[in-house]
Amino acid sequence: MTTSLVEKQRDSFDQLVEEGVYSDDFDHAPAAKAFVAEVLAAVLPRLPQGRGLRVLDCGCGTGAWLAFIAGALREAGVADAQLYGFDLSGKMVEVARRKLSGVAQPQDLRPGNLLEPASYAFDGAEAGFDLIFTYDAVQQLPRRRQFEVCELMLGRLAPGGAAVICDNDSKSPFGRRMARRKFFTRYFGLKLVPRYYCNASYPPLEDFRQRLESAGWNAEVRLRADAVKRALIVTKAPPKDRQDG
Repeated sequence: MTTSLVEKQRDSFDQLVEEGVYSDDFDHAPAAKAFVAEVLAAVLPRLPQGRGLRVLDCGCGTGAWLAFIAGALREAGVADAQLYGFDLSGKMVEVARRKLSGVAQPQDLRPGNLLEPASYAFDGAEAGFDLIFTYDAVQQLPRRRQFEVCELMLGRLAPGGAAVICDNDSKSPFGRRMARRKFFTRYFGLKLVPRYYCNASYPPLEDFRQRLESAGWNAEVRLRADAVKRALIVTKAPPKDRQDG
């Protein structure tokens, strides 16, 4: 991501915080939370059992998803999860620290860039993360670098961990429809979507799944009931001798 694009994205989300679009009481839509709950219900039993889990939200925004995940973990019997997150917008991080006060350590929520390896390095998580989560963050990257950041996330998984990458798919009917709406909003002044939507480029998640499987990962794409939102779920494939029984 170029410096100018980083600054543009950071300024855009900082402004949305200042305008109150993303405030301390911001929460995600019921359909979004229901889908993430469904995905987590499928993923959590696969994670290491009998100890606390290290959870990283890449592009954590206001911390609303980390709060939601913490609740899901408590319901699953994981009471001592360690929560980490980073976001390009410093103002978003300030909101997240307030929202997650008493749930996550302030130093574990900080500004960061998805394409910078240093953003994934936290004290206490040197062995990697058991769950890496991201929601509508990959779409904020230049398309030519989106797969790169997925690989970067996967490189920080602990043994037995899983990555959940939630986004829209550029090649889905919804993705194509939104591409047209963003085009007419950006270039013809029609207010078909909020202006800041035009900065996003939806990733081809199904293509990513195929590439990751070819590289030895277990990868699947889950669709929300309305086929709008998707989740790419990735875990490391077991050694070949285990696969063969």
